[in-house]
Amino acid sequence: MRDGEFFNTQKPSVLNLGGDTDIFVQGEAADCFYVLLSGQADLLRGEQKVMQLGSGTVLGTETLFRPDKGYLYTARTRGEARVARHGYQEFLDQAMSGPRLLRRVLDTHIREIEELWLRMEAAFKENQDYYFPGGIKSCAPGEWVIREGDRDDAIYRIVSSDQGLEVVKQDKVLALLREPGDFFGEMAAILGEARTAGVRSVGESVLEVYPGDRLNQMIADYPGMSARIISNLAQRLASTSRELACDSQDT
Repeated sequence: MRDGEFFNTQKPSVLNLGGDTDIFVQGEAADCFYVLLSGQADLLRGEQKVMQLGSGTVLGTETLFRPDKGYLYTARTRGEARVARHGYQEFLDQAMSGPRLLRRVLDTHIREIEELWLRMEAAFKENQDYYFPGGIKSCAPGEWVIREGDRDDAIYRIVSSDQGLEVVKQDKVLALLREPGDFFGEMAAILGEARTAGVRSVGESVLEVYPGDRLNQMIADYPGMSARIISNLAQRLASTSRELACDSQDT
């Protein structure tokens, strides 16, 4: 598609944009729509990526007849991109020429798209299964995350780990934690007691760290997090029971 061919009713301005550049921003007054002539763009609600689009895509038409509401999302380039910018009013003046039925049909279509975006945003919020009021911790190979006997009550969630994290008690490795999303260290926060075992990163690991004194509030606000913690505890209890059974048979 050559520049300007998308709508021949007006001559658009063409923008050459670098990577990570906002074409338009959610909530800003909407007076233009855009055609992505080349390159790619991400659509974001807040800072959550919802969709990735390629060349030939039209962006920002959702508010064509409702510019007072502002853009419904942010469009941000991925790498260099070429974008044609079309003014709403010029397009309406030249292309519409007053057909009320077409305008009503398009207005209905735009409202449906707006509702779809809102539903997607609500679904994203509902599917968030953990609360994150803490920070990120990167662990080097052999680094202790928790030491047996410590009195801290931080809770950890695995973001990534190339070789897992060992659970160690009295120099014996009891288990290997490696699944992204798994929690550990929560017993100290639940029981208010010293750590009964240590945890050591075997390779490189990245963890989320939660303050233990916020555990009750986090569980109350995010039931999905509670279910994940309970599931992790049950799996570790089952694993420990199997090991104890094997040990008793060996003796």
